[in-house]
Amino acid sequence: MAELQGLIKFIGNLDGFSFYKMNGKIIMRRPGGFDGGRIRKEAQYANVRENASEFGRCSRFGGKLRRALQPFVKELHDPILHGRMAKMLHGIMKLDEESAKGERNVTKGLQHPESGTVLRSFLWNAIDGERCRYSFAERRLFFDHLPEGGAKAEVTLRFVDPDEVEHDLKFVDMVLEVAMPCWELVIPEDERFASLEEGWMAFALVRFFDGDGRLMAGKTAVVLG
Repeated sequence: MAELQGLIKFIGNLDGFSFYKMNGKIIMRRPGGFDGGRIRKEAQYANVRENASEFGRCSRFGGKLRRALQPFVKELHDPILHGRMAKMLHGIMKLDEESAKGERNVTKGLQHPESGTVLRSFLWNAIDGERCRYSFAERRLFFDHLPEGGAKAEVTLRFVDPDEVEHDLKFVDMVLEVAMPCWELVIPEDERFASLEEGWMAFALVRFFDGDGRLMAGKTAVVLG
């Protein structure tokens, strides 16, 4: 990389070099990077193609899962959540023992017994930390750390169908309100539970509100049961 000095300054391409402006200066460099055509065709780049294909599927599934958990995920205000989720989902994808490398997918990875451990260890609210634990099997939600000034919690139990389809993931909701302070919520039986199929992901999405009924920013909790 070289810096262009003198009276004549321009940006663009010339004789195999690229000229562009950066920090108020004209920089000259020779274009580099991968040859897309070679990567798509040559055998020596097979591993690159396989990794790119799997990462793309993780990214797409992550996008569907984030949309299925809105507006709660948006309230986390985490600009790198997309990348953190993609990394976590890639760990789940590698649990797919049926498919060859390059063909593995998240849905099959979720069928592995270890996938629940990976999902439950993921920290959704990286800024605020872990406030709640959720056991769908025991029908209980535990509040470990209550936000100061919190007067009420709105709990949305959301059951997400992880089957990958062309459009967004399907989900079913159950909403409960809890007066604070509360350390353990016993979830009542509901006929909607009977319609859930095996393999659906059970999330507890918790919003905290102050005494004036205002949403407490940055305190939203997302936990998997």
